[in-house]
Parts: sequence; C-alpha cells; structure tokens
Amino acid sequence: MTKFLKAVWRDIVANILFFASLMTIDISFRLVYDANNTSPLPFSVSFWASFFWCMLIVGVSIALPRVLQRIYIILVPLAFCLLTVIHAVMDSFFGQYMSFSSAMYAGDGAGYFDWSYFDVKPMLIVMLFVSMAVSVAAAILIPKIKGYKVRLVVMAVVILIGGIGLPVTVNKTFKNDFGSILWNSTKSHADYYDDFTDYRLCMHMCGLYHYTFRDAYISSGLADRVERITNSSRIEELDQYYASKDIDPDNEMTGVFKGKNLILIQLESIDSWMVNDIAMPTLSALREESVDFTGFYAPKYLWAATFSSENAVNTGMITPMNSSKMSYFTETAYPYSLPNLFTQEGYSVNSYHRSNRSMYNRGEIHEAWGYEKYYSSGDMALSDGDMDSTIIEAYDMFTSDKPFMSFIITYTGHGPYTADGKAVVKHEEYIRSRLEGEYEDEYVWALCHAYETDLFVKSLYQKLEEDGKLENTVLFFYTDHYDHYVTTEGLLEKYKGTDDTNLMGNVPCFVYSKGLEAQKVDKVISTYDILPTIVNLFDLDTDGRYYLGNDAFSPYGGYVIFRDMSWYDGESYYNIMQDEPTELARERSKEIDERLNACWDSIKFNYFNDK
Repeated sequence: MTKFLKAVWRDIVANILFFASLMTIDISFRLVYDANNTSPLPFSVSFWASFFWCMLIVGVSIALPRVLQRIYIILVPLAFCLLTVIHAVMDSFFGQYMSFSSAMYAGDGAGYFDWSYFDVKPMLIVMLFVSMAVSVAAAILIPKIKGYKVRLVVMAVVILIGGIGLPVTVNKTFKNDFGSILWNSTKSHADYYDDFTDYRLCMHMCGLYHYTFRDAYISSGLADRVERITNSSRIEELDQYYASKDIDPDNEMTGVFKGKNLILIQLESIDSWMVNDIAMPTLSALREESVDFTGFYAPKYLWAATFSSENAVNTGMITPMNSSKMSYFTETAYPYSLPNLFTQEGYSVNSYHRSNRSMYNRGEIHEAWGYEKYYSSGDMALSDGDMDSTIIEAYDMFTSDKPFMSFIITYTGHGPYTADGKAVVKHEEYIRSRLEGEYEDEYVWALCHAYETDLFVKSLYQKLEEDGKLENTVLFFYTDHYDHYVTTEGLLEKYKGTDDTNLMGNVPCFVYSKGLEAQKVDKVISTYDILPTIVNLFDLDTDGRYYLGNDAFSPYGGYVIFRDMSWYDGESYYNIMQDEPTELARERSKEIDERLNACWDSIKFNYFNDK
C-alpha cells in the first residue's frame, strides 16, 4: 500500500511539473515579448486560455503508458520551446510571429537566412531551459506502478476541466462583440480573433497554445471547408457586391500604350534611398523621364514578401493573410490575371527569374496565372544567376519581333549585405569612390547590390534602342518591398525618414515609354493597383470590377491597405491600433473590410472558376 501511495504521489507531482513546464513556456514568452503592451486584454484572459489548454495536454499525458508518457512529457514542451524560438526570430526580422500558413515558404526562405537575422532575447532562452529542465524532471518522476482506474478518473476530471473551461473562456472573450479592442479603435476583440491576420496581437490575446491550435485550424484549410459548408449563400452575395461596385472610368491615360510591348520588372529590395546617381544612374535617369508614382507602397502581405508582391501585381488580388495555401495559387481560377489578359490580345507572355521552378513553386504558379512558361536562370543559361547584369544574356528570350509581355524579377538587391558578397566584391571600390564623407558599411554594401541591378537596366535600355524596339516597348518598374534586409540599427529609419514599418513601404514605381511626357503622380497606390493601372494604360479587355484595387488615374481608391488593416491616403494615416477613429476612418475601414472580404472569399470559394 505504501509503495502504491508513493507511486501515486510521484505521478501527481510529475504531472504538476509537466503542467508547470507548459505554463512557463507560454507565460515567459509573452512577458518577454510584450514590452510594448501588445495585448489590449488583461493578461488573465490569455492566462486562462493557456491554463485550460495545458489541462487538456496533461490529460492526454495521464492516459498514456509509462514509456510513451515519458516521451510525450519531453517532446511536447520541446516542440513548443522550438516554436517560441521561431516566433522570436520571426519577430526580430518581420515584427510578426510565425504562422503555419508561412510553412509553404520556409524551405525557400531558409536559403536566404543569415545569422545576422537571428535575434532572440536572452531571458527567453533562460526560461526555456528552465522549462525543459522541469519537464525532464517530470519524466523521470513517472512511476513504474500505475493505478489505471485512479488515473482514468483523474484523466477524465482534468480533461473535463480543460474541455469546459476553454470554450467558456474563448466564447466569453472572443465571440461576444462587447467592446472595442482599444478604447479608440473601430475593431473589436472578436473582429481580430476572426480575422486572425495580426499574429502578434492574436498571440498575446489568446496565449501560445490557443494561438497555435487556432492557427493550425485555419492554415490547414479546415476553416475554409467549414465556411463553404456553413455559408452557401456567399456566392450570391459576391455577385451582388461586384455588380454594385464602382467601375474605374476611362481617362486621359486610357489606351496610351495600346498595342505596345510590355516588360514588367519587379525590382528586388531596391528601396527609395538606393535610386540615385551614384548607385543606380540609369534607373534614376529613366525615372525622371517616366510617369512616376511617388505615392506607391508595397506592403508585405505574406511572409514571402517578394512573392506577395508578384502575386498582387499579376492577379490584382491578395490572398487571405491568415492562410496562403498552395491551392490558392494553383487551383484557383484567375481569368483576369495580367498574363491572361495579354494572351487574349495575342501577346506571347513569359516570366523570368533567377530562382528555379520549385522556389515558392513559381513554375506551377506562374503558369496557373497564365504565363506560357516560367524561366529560371538555368533555363535562361545565365553565366551567373546571382548577378542581375547577366539577365541581359537572355535578351532574345524575353523580347520578340511579335507582341510580347515579359515579367522579369531581379535578384541581386536581396540581402544579406556583407563584405564578401559577390556584388560587394565587384563594386565596392567603385561605389566608395563616388561617395563623399563617411557612410555605414552596410549602406555602401547595399548600394553595391543596387548598382549590379542597374547594370542590367542599362544593358536592357541599350539593347532595346539598338534593336529598334524601344519606341514600341513599355518598361514598368516597381519594387517588391522596402529593404528589410538591412540589420544596422537606425540605418533604415535614417534613410527612409520614418520608423513606422508601414510607411517604410513607400518604394519606387514608375513606367517609362520613349516619348511619353514625364509626370509625377502623387495619388497613393499599392501593389494591387498596378494591374488595374496596366489594364487602363493598355486598354485591356476588362472593366476592373473584380480587382481589389483601382487604376492609378481613376478617382476611386487612393489609399494603401497595410497588413494590420491600417491605411494611408497621402494625407491621413490611420493606425488602427493607436489612433482615435474619425468619421472618415470608420467609413474607409468599412470599405476596406468589404473589399478584402470579397477578395478573400472569391479566392476561398474559387468564385472565378466559371467566369
């Protein structure tokens, strides 16, 4: 009897330690990474959500045989420890936590990882070691003798407590629209919980465990399936929405490029401070002779920021920010995509980039969008795909004597910027010789990368002119995202003139056509506005009602939607987490909500499949 009681006590202590280990991971992570008081809710809300999740996890442990229980008690905390480290790294780089929906980009993104991006707060590491030490102690304490009847009763009680407490906490906190998320915001807790797009906010509202399991539910596609079953009337609602939508009218720029060739160039990380006479003399000169969209912003809607922009530009839409499954790109119909519209006009349409077809699955995705073929640097037989100047070696592939539309994504602007980088080794002496005064090393190295991209632009312009194609070819340049690869503290703030990561998204975008009168367009536009703008300039066969954005020359639109649902229109910047809502803010936020939900549901329900 004594031996049995001793085993029971060891069992109790072991499971209490296991529970404590799990709670330590959650509490320490959110305390260490909540210096700015991210959550508007009391800490007790997320505490109780995590408490009941931990009860459920421990309940499963109690039911397992001794050997499996020991393994479980060590592996579960270890998995969550690793997950919190990933969250911390993503936070240091993107200012957001990880979502399982970003897993489709993980393998590709790892190829660009540099240890300079790895920044985890030491206190978190200490607490995670403490948590693992406690879980190991719990595993060691698991007794050999087990009173299974007693354990089943305890398991039932523990799971019952977690199973009742969790839904009560969730429904009371996140399912009732009882108040705004902040005293001066237009969104409620329930809104943010349902959207689940602001991962940092949701983490601190829900706690690590509820965040993880809800994220898995959404990212796996289960949430979409449930919505399609429970919201069968949504297709009719979308019909009504699109039928009533204001259409961009014709204007003075309608059809100015009709019949001309188009080379659309997505510039990798070429930020506004790089386009100058020192680092990018050719691009800078072309910009002065172009229609320059000075109010252009390129928000990072997906974890893969480069792919995020190419998706928005080619489809005129952005995928749901809380889930970007591969099927959204390969199985969803996009009849009004950029390549499909040019194909209807008799153009040959192809895309070109350094990366192989499997990178972000570009080969399959680009062809699903309507491109005849996606060409990697290997397909183009470039002598060095890492160096943009070699793209000109494929000139005969992306130009033609017949009408063509070519989409080119540059590469060399990509970070990290280090002393031994190819572009730095090649151009550092030249760049430093043209700079006056002292500059940060990383600033100089970034300019070296930009200069390599400019060499391609220079060669392209010269070849088009020599071949007599320049007058009939439009060059449309835009940057995919601001240069977030810079790691030197304060450097971006210094050269961008802001420390707001939303407003940092103001990057170059302009269209050059020989003989076209240069002008500056200060209307605020974003990546999703580029396709309707091209539709207008080339007078393509669609009225643009199905796009998220608007033609840059239209009276409609005129604001950029940021990932956190904040917005900017050139005069008013509404930060949804900080600013008191005005009547304009309420009206525009409602319009944004309608636009985004129509866009996202069109993708989730494959609305355009029969269009």
